[in-house]
Amino acid sequence: MGEPSAHFELEEIAPGVHAAIARRDGWGLCNATIVDLGGFTLVFDAMLTPQAGTALGRAAARLTGRPVDLLVNSHRHGDHVRGNSAVGAVRVASTQVVRELIAARASRDLADDRAEAPRELERVRAAGATVGAADREVLIAWFEGILATPPDWPVRPPDLTFEREMTVHGSRRSARLLTFGGGHSASDVFVELPEERILLMGDLVSSGFHPSLWDGDPTEFRRILRAVGERPIDRVVPGHGPVSDRSAVPTMEEYLAAVERAADARSEDGATPEAAAGTPAPAPFDRWVFAEFFGINVGFVQRHRAPARR
Repeated sequence: MGEPSAHFELEEIAPGVHAAIARRDGWGLCNATIVDLGGFTLVFDAMLTPQAGTALGRAAARLTGRPVDLLVNSHRHGDHVRGNSAVGAVRVASTQVVRELIAARASRDLADDRAEAPRELERVRAAGATVGAADREVLIAWFEGILATPPDWPVRPPDLTFEREMTVHGSRRSARLLTFGGGHSASDVFVELPEERILLMGDLVSSGFHPSLWDGDPTEFRRILRAVGERPIDRVVPGHGPVSDRSAVPTMEEYLAAVERAADARSEDGATPEAAAGTPAPAPFDRWVFAEFFGINVGFVQRHRAPARR
């Protein structure tokens, strides 16, 4: 398992492949993965804070015996990229779209998050808050991590980009960097370890956590998941939640279908997207963390579909 971290727990899922699973009470929030390619160290995603990114870089050096050669960003969201400057990678890779979005928006996103975090902490900690215990722990750590990030913290954008696919070869294994477009966000990257049949999915897959849909395209999201599901898979490292088997991909498709059904039902009832934000999640998703996200996702899908209905 390696040395413990306040921000993540290491799980070896194949020889030389370690998932860094974010602790619910830590400042990592998203998962990352450390891959020893053989004479080359690849890290997938950089976590929420410089503190978590620093710990991730140190863990990678300890496990592989060398600094991080390549850090891969799955997409532009802050919980996956704010550790970029702290990991200590020689190069950072993603798509050109991700690079442009990080360069244009990362500083503003951090400022917005820091402005919102005190209010959110007060809301979550309030005596009458309806937030569940599991959600409360994660949300408090999330907002505390944001406030622990210096306001002028620089988010390093990728300096190596690819259009559809790029393969990195080591003496031990190869890693295939892939994008099928944007679904969860404007551009989503995942990594395939072909020999081990492992996929590192970023937020294209969540396991036991509600995803956020409102920065992407639900229709494209489902298309991407169907394409991913056709690949040979044994293990999946999701953006949030525990390492899973291949069933995590169709489960994510089922989640998106449940959101769309709820959006259709609320529209038929005449509910506005604002009212739909209170829609509770159906089973089995009612046990997932970030319970508030389901209704917000329903409202977003209503808005997303509105132009098509006119």
